[in-house]
Amino acid sequence: MELHIKSNGNNMHAAVLERHICKRIPAVFSTDGYEIELLIDPTMQPKESYRIDTEAHTCRVVASCSLGLYFGIGKLLHSAKWATDHFVPRATDGVVTPACEFRGMYFSVHFYNWYHMASIEELEAYVEDMLLWGYNTILGIFPVVNIVQWGDQIHTEAVGRLRQIYFAAQKYGMQVGMLLPVNQAIQSAPEELSNDASFNLLMRGNHGRNICMSKPGAMEYMRGVWEHALDTFDGIGLDYLVTWPYDEGGCGCPDCRPWGANKYLDSIIELRKVVQNRFPATKFVVSTWAFDDPDDEGEYAGLYRRLKTDMAWIDYLMIDSHGEFPRFALENEVLKPIINFPEISMWGLIPWGGFGANPLPCRFQKIWGSSRHVLSGGLPYSEGIYEDISKIQCVGYYWNPDASWQEILGEYIRYEYGEDVVEDVLEMVACIEINHAHIGDNEEPELSYAQRAGDLARRVDARISEQAKSAWRWRILYIRAILDKKRYTAYQTAYPNDPKHIKRFSLFSGDLLIEDGEAQELFAELQRDYHSVPANGKNHFTLPPLGGTAHKEEI
Repeated sequence: MELHIKSNGNNMHAAVLERHICKRIPAVFSTDGYEIELLIDPTMQPKESYRIDTEAHTCRVVASCSLGLYFGIGKLLHSAKWATDHFVPRATDGVVTPACEFRGMYFSVHFYNWYHMASIEELEAYVEDMLLWGYNTILGIFPVVNIVQWGDQIHTEAVGRLRQIYFAAQKYGMQVGMLLPVNQAIQSAPEELSNDASFNLLMRGNHGRNICMSKPGAMEYMRGVWEHALDTFDGIGLDYLVTWPYDEGGCGCPDCRPWGANKYLDSIIELRKVVQNRFPATKFVVSTWAFDDPDDEGEYAGLYRRLKTDMAWIDYLMIDSHGEFPRFALENEVLKPIINFPEISMWGLIPWGGFGANPLPCRFQKIWGSSRHVLSGGLPYSEGIYEDISKIQCVGYYWNPDASWQEILGEYIRYEYGEDVVEDVLEMVACIEINHAHIGDNEEPELSYAQRAGDLARRVDARISEQAKSAWRWRILYIRAILDKKRYTAYQTAYPNDPKHIKRFSLFSGDLLIEDGEAQELFAELQRDYHSVPANGKNHFTLPPLGGTAHKEEI
């Protein structure tokens, strides 16, 4: 196909468009080709909006700003009708405007997951993909949990990797930020400062070395940790800081509890002073993860009281949970803009990405429907590439809250896999989710759905292009469907009508496929895609169970 990209000075945008076109079709660029014009119109409102117009031999992408132009290019690519040697752009129905201003993607860069192990070239390409699907912010975590001593190899490498990710995002004009547990220390922290971990761990966790913020010297120690974390942003700038209460964080001593309404908030006030000295424009997002869970300790109520007094400066609340959206936020006045934190990585499956893609579209549609009226955006939690399809579902809601999961994923499927397989892949995804949800709730799988998903996967695989067939986005979904059919069949053969084994199956079902040569090859393929190798011994959360192992002793 012969193309002419008229950039009007938007050369980086033109380069992105050209690169993605060339990934899909053979293209020649000349002034005589089909014209795609890229324009920024500052009078267009609101910011980050765009419009695509098409005529007989031209296509025009007009946007309100630089970011909006990238989003318009993404829509041009994703909505076009593609063939093997050409594509036909589709016009938008007027100006397309994001409903939610905050559209962040959180890369959990630790524990030797994909973000920790991928090459910088892969990370930069993935940041660009997230941009083109409509995200405007990239956040990472400063991995205090992994660091033994300041300046050690883990610390140095972590800072370097985070900076590379942030530079990649800022290159396009995206905003950047960090998630920081307010009382988490490095592994060599003084023992006398350790927290009281007696708070209920059922849903909250207790990862790493956490500090009791009521002990003498604790605040001074944590100020040093915060300063080291902020060093990551020297020469970059910090647009958002997300504070974190539990999992990595928390203290159950009488002086700190209820943590979420007491010392957690006091610590955030002190943290803000440190941040403002270096990055005065930083916006603060206060997370309430695992507040009042499983018992109501008054954490939400205490936070809401303080929002009206000494913490009125908070910019956003980040509210979500392991299960349904927290009722407190739905039943009380919205005092600050609220963003969600969709659990797209871990819910209901161990190892989390160990069997391939983990789409849960009905689950996310239900949660979104229950909470959308209080939300101003979101920050999906990601441990790797296996939840790629869910990332696109989430950002689809942030642009169009009324969209159905079938609409959002239909565009993703058409672009990534092909126009002719949309219905089959949507059905395959739905079948995968049914049994994922059953296992997540410790219920027996329904073999018929697993068989149907596996059969659809092979049928689609036989119909799509060689390019789509070999791409990792199809492979991880295909592998999930094939492995599910195999493991559910093996489970019901080994334990017919014996539900007492379902918990073991949910943890270690890879053991049932140890003699299955195809399954072992698929597990090995996932390990290569994830850059996961058993030898590092620390990535058991997403490590595919090759050879029937799932790091049982560590789970």
